[in-house]
Amino acid sequence: MSEKKLDLKNDGLWKLLWHMSLPGIFGMLVLSINTFVDSLYVGHFIGSEALAGVSLYFPISIITTSLTVLICSGGASILSRAIGAGNEAVQSNLFSTVFTLAMLISIILTITGLVFSKTFISLMGGTGEVLQYGATYYKICATGSFFTVTGLTLSALIRAEGKMKQAMTYTAVSVVLNIILAPLLIHVFSFGIEGAAWASNIGMCVYFLLTVRYFTSGKPSFKTGKLTLKLDKDLTKGILSIGLSSFLLQAGNFIRQTFIFKSVAYYGTDTDVAYFGAVFRIFIIAVTPVFGILQALQPIVGINYGAGNYERCTQSVTVFRIGGGLFLFLIWVPLLLFPQGILSVMLPGTIFSPVDLNNFRIILIMMPLLPVASSGIIFFQAIGKGKTSSILSLGRELVLFIPLILLFPYLYGTNGVYYGIAIENAIYISIMLLFTLYEFNKLKSKSQTLTT
Repeated sequence: MSEKKLDLKNDGLWKLLWHMSLPGIFGMLVLSINTFVDSLYVGHFIGSEALAGVSLYFPISIITTSLTVLICSGGASILSRAIGAGNEAVQSNLFSTVFTLAMLISIILTITGLVFSKTFISLMGGTGEVLQYGATYYKICATGSFFTVTGLTLSALIRAEGKMKQAMTYTAVSVVLNIILAPLLIHVFSFGIEGAAWASNIGMCVYFLLTVRYFTSGKPSFKTGKLTLKLDKDLTKGILSIGLSSFLLQAGNFIRQTFIFKSVAYYGTDTDVAYFGAVFRIFIIAVTPVFGILQALQPIVGINYGAGNYERCTQSVTVFRIGGGLFLFLIWVPLLLFPQGILSVMLPGTIFSPVDLNNFRIILIMMPLLPVASSGIIFFQAIGKGKTSSILSLGRELVLFIPLILLFPYLYGTNGVYYGIAIENAIYISIMLLFTLYEFNKLKSKSQTLTT
């Protein structure tokens, strides 16, 4: 069945889960491979100092990601609901507003990178050659901010229509182009670290051109209107309000990683840091594909909410939670059963103690239930409850995570880091479940009122 024939208002939810999630999963895997291959090329063709410089840039790139998802999630939520409600006035004004916001943010990011690249890399700990490599890579990447931010933002609007396969195709093209160009520019043409950055920029430029061509060739299922540089006041306010929670999630990830690794380093040794780094990377790789599944949830909830199909909104969240949980369960079981072999891939030749293996299992214990929390944030964003999702995102970091990650390592040393993360996940999942159930009941009452 082709993607164009999918009916988000009437097709079976399990059918939609299958057809829309596969492109999302593939897209997330492609992006993960892209990051890995970039590091591999730099380390192999240039050296460890260049790899260290690029590695110091990656935490800074969270700034770009945070500001991009601010527009993406807000714009996608408004568009999906406008499509469901048949509101052509909102549809025709949204495209230009989103484009203009993306352009303004990219200008700020470009200027910041060009002016403060050395300062930021230095603050991350870069010195000497590492500082030079990192600053050069950062500065060139900053020049491509417009293509990166705008391309990703427009792609989010494509996904908001429910066209996951179309968005995934553009992602794959840009990633494959980067993978091909990077070794050529780095090694064959001897551009070094600059070649790595320019390969990434060229890939994102093509990505941008593909998304723009999509919108200017009459392919969208909604009224885009004529592209002009303008900011609709009400739409801008709505985009920023809803997108704030996604921004806080990304910023929270930066804070989270900083606190975790500093705690491990303070209470443990270099060996403990290396071990936790391996555990953390395995965890991230394991859960990343499920976000591809949950990407498909947003347009289904948003379009049905806009159309007044409130019961279908709640049903879709339940189906995607079950689907995401089952997917993670299939990954979770071998991780629990064979931790020694899996950890050895990251730390070859290391003999892991029973405590090490137990900590690995502890940090994974809540993994199959993570879609409950992630789908909750997506649900609240999709129905326009930006304030609720922002409070939950910010509250998680300030009220739950920071106190627990300070307390448990203080009581139990490095083991406490693993205990704190597991307990924080369990509490947050429970809170998110209660909040979504409360909202489900409100939508149920609203649906009953409309039918009577």
